[in-house]
Amino acid sequence: MNIKKSLITFGAAAAMVAPTLLGSVVANAAVNPAPRQAQTNHKPQQQKSKQDNQKLSLTSRESGSQYTNDNSGYNVTVKATNLINTLHYNVQTSTDSGASSADPFSISIYKDGSLYKTISSSTGTLSGSLWVGSGTYSIKVYTSSAASHWTGGLATS
Repeated sequence: MNIKKSLITFGAAAAMVAPTLLGSVVANAAVNPAPRQAQTNHKPQQQKSKQDNQKLSLTSRESGSQYTNDNSGYNVTVKATNLINTLHYNVQTSTDSGASSADPFSISIYKDGSLYKTISSSTGTLSGSLWVGSGTYSIKVYTSSAASHWTGGLATS
């Protein structure tokens, strides 16, 4: 009987202390680490890709009936409601004539209106997925002048 009473007392004490401990752990996780020194070794290839990205411009998504299959299942804006979600992105670029483009482009994914992630592609197609928290995610696509349109977008699961 004494063991049962001890376990109940311990459980009650743990229930009272746990919120305090968890709150301090979460608060400590929010502390930013000391800033790192900038690397002085820049590779020429990295500089070239940054220069290429500066030449990209925001482009519009194809939305005509002939692009229904390409856009099927994907949207420009999606809402992730779970604590942990999988955000899928799939983008194909095309020229004014509708032909597929193989030119480099990049996508910017926004969470609740703030930039969340930028991903670049050296080809005309980019697809993948990310684990994300809850929120509203949107996509913007930046392409070269040759690739003036895109299809696809975002989806959650």
